Amino acid sequence: MDEVLVHLRRAIELDPLNLNGLDNLAEAYIYTRQYPESIEQAKKIMEIDPTFANAHFHLAQVYSLTDKYDLWLEEGEKAAKLSNDSDVLALFEAAKREYPKSGYHGALKRMVALEEEQAKRIYIDPAWHAGQYARLGEKDQAFAWLEKAYAEKSGYLHYLKVDPRFDSLRSDPRYADFLKRMGLPP
Repeated sequence: MDEVLVHLRRAIELDPLNLNGLDNLAEAYIYTRQYPESIEQAKKIMEIDPTFANAHFHLAQVYSLTDKYDLWLEEGEKAAKLSNDSDVLALFEAAKREYPKSGYHGALKRMVALEEEQAKRIYIDPAWHAGQYARLGEKDQAFAWLEKAYAEKSGYLHYLKVDPRFDSLRSDPRYADFLKRMGLPP
């Protein structure tokens, strides 16, 4: 990841107004656990273009990971509206209604339940589900969804080693076994 950061920073030096490049750096900061830098980067993007949905999405991710749940809901909802994604908007609206009653875990559980309902009519990557369950601390469910993701060669599995939502699984022997089966070092 250190090498990735070097290349992303260099790309921004060459093209400082490229929103995708700036957003890639914001995302990379999430995966290197540099949350303040990710927030700063996302805000720089929004200064250039406040309607750039991915910046709001990555900001929502950081706020979720840093226990700023009101801001997580706010930015997630903005990202969904800006990207005109009614399914993601429904997730954040449901989480927003649940949050005052049962806190973050209740809101996230409501979101996961709704995602599973949505998955009956749209594709939702099982590795994404796995990350949600890992964030909830439900390791058995997380590994069950990782197995589904593995079976269908999920595109989101390439985030497994860097996505902070999977941190709670890293000490579990099933995680090392899963990486081994994928041909990745632990």
